[in-house]
Amino acid sequence: MVGKVTTIQKMSASRLPNIMGFSPWSTPNDELDITIRARKEGVHHYDIQVGEAADWGNEFEDQILRTASQRLGLKKLKLNYPEPYIYKDLLQASLDGGAMADDLVVNTDVANHIYVMNSGDSITLEGKGVLEAKLTRVAPKDVPDAYRGPIQLQGQMLCTGAQWGVIATLYQGVELYIYVYKADYEMQKKIIMACSDFERRVRDEDWYPAMSASEAADMKGDAPDDVEMDADDDLKERIERLAHIRTELKAYEALASDLQLDIMNAMGEANICHAGQYKITWPVRKVKAKPAQVKEIPAVEEHWARAKTLKLEEL
Repeated sequence: MVGKVTTIQKMSASRLPNIMGFSPWSTPNDELDITIRARKEGVHHYDIQVGEAADWGNEFEDQILRTASQRLGLKKLKLNYPEPYIYKDLLQASLDGGAMADDLVVNTDVANHIYVMNSGDSITLEGKGVLEAKLTRVAPKDVPDAYRGPIQLQGQMLCTGAQWGVIATLYQGVELYIYVYKADYEMQKKIIMACSDFERRVRDEDWYPAMSASEAADMKGDAPDDVEMDADDDLKERIERLAHIRTELKAYEALASDLQLDIMNAMGEANICHAGQYKITWPVRKVKAKPAQVKEIPAVEEHWARAKTLKLEEL
């Protein structure tokens, strides 16, 4: 294992799930912001605390790949790659490991946690391949999540020209699962398109569409002056749908409140009611005594901020 060899100023294989919408931890705009800032500041790496699990992953990375290589019967295992591989100045990839295979047939072997991930349960490995080590506390899976290696591996194969690759994942410190992939050219086309789009957005500082209301509010300007626009037909239809749904929700919320009150009145002293396939529980909880407290609210400087919910009025 070597240190970080890729630069945050360019897209890397490990960041691909983030810009392609697969990551639960980072959005495309998070990655865009990091790269734009890095280029302006001339920074190649930011110190980011990734947690103890990632530290142990680095610690056991070489041994995970040694064991996986032995179980598969790979040859000429290499664990030291001090330079990144680059695809057309769009994508860079660092490698945990690489190996060779000579007409090696690998079959899915569930008992030994070996899974061939392409069509069929068998694959023939020929020539050089790339290896990626993972360590995670989550429960083992027969099919790893896209953000736990599969997208990254295809990016690594794209950069190196390898026709096959392996993800070796140590789950919960005790179970090693080995996933074997061949190069997926359709996925690699999507990766190239995503990287080209990312590079353009970095250059033009053109943000991705927000993935949450909170992100949309943070992205937009904070000036208090009104800026008006007229909706096109598509946007008008979406606004009309939103207005209809909100009206329906209000009606259902009012109905649910009325029904709940009726049920409470009917239950009287009972706190459990059986009604066919349903069981209604009116919980009783003990409220512990608490001394009076004065909550300290931190100071906030005066500023303008976008709301996270749209105000909708009928004209």
